[in-house]
Amino acid sequence: MVNINKGLLMVSCAGICWATTGLFGTLLFREGLDPVSVASTRSALASILFLGFLLAAHPKKLIINPRQIFMLALGGLSGIAIFNVFYLNAINMAGMSTAVVLLYTSPVFAVILARIFLGEPLTRVKVAALIIAFTGVILVAEAFDLGNLINNPQAVLTGLGAGFFFSLLSVFGKYITGSTHRLSTSFYLLFTGSIFLALIRPPWLAVMEIRSAPSLLMALAALVLISTFSAHFLYIYGLSYLEAGKASIAVAIEPPAAIFLAYIFLGERLVPVQYAGVILVLAAVFLLRLPQKAESIRHRQS
Repeated sequence: MVNINKGLLMVSCAGICWATTGLFGTLLFREGLDPVSVASTRSALASILFLGFLLAAHPKKLIINPRQIFMLALGGLSGIAIFNVFYLNAINMAGMSTAVVLLYTSPVFAVILARIFLGEPLTRVKVAALIIAFTGVILVAEAFDLGNLINNPQAVLTGLGAGFFFSLLSVFGKYITGSTHRLSTSFYLLFTGSIFLALIRPPWLAVMEIRSAPSLLMALAALVLISTFSAHFLYIYGLSYLEAGKASIAVAIEPPAAIFLAYIFLGERLVPVQYAGVILVLAAVFLLRLPQKAESIRHRQS
């Protein structure tokens, strides 16, 4: 039970770190920076940060089983590079609120894929938590009217694609952490993802554009350290204690956290229905603890 709580805490903290992406990213986008350039730069710099940390503290963890390289490359390509391209394009075509809702179909994909490829059980509690969390995301994002997407199927497919590829980060991350240390997993997933992103947009472009603006350099540094390095490490760390399906549901704390950060630092409004959405997402995370609690009670009684 302690490990489940630790895993939920780590994954929830990862979601909060990812939520700062909107805050720091908005500061950069307001200056005309290209989102794909920012995504490429954040991944590359976070990879360098991971590499420096591992070389200084745990150099032996850079040595991995060669059989895992292919899986790490697939995870980086799908869960980081392709996901970023799909998600940013979904935002561009459908707007932030709708893109967030489409993105958080990812737990549905993760639960199904984890059942097929990882053998994780599909329980009633997990399904209930999935429905509650998704409903909460809809309320938080205020995405009640999706009628405008009827005439824009490309936006729907792109948003669903973002959700699918984000779910693969959970599946690949869980699979790889079974035989590779979480630090190594975090580094190589980010590193391979940054290579693929660099092929789309060189990572130094964003740095070149803002090098003369100290405040923007600080925003980029925070995006790298908090929104990327810390988020990925905490999420992979949490996956070592949680099922991939449960982790993908628990990380739905990201949209509520992003909304509150936007309210506090960017002056965006909050309405009562968004508070209701936050409560639902937190309820879903709490619900994920119940199966383990029930099992532990039965074990003590036996």
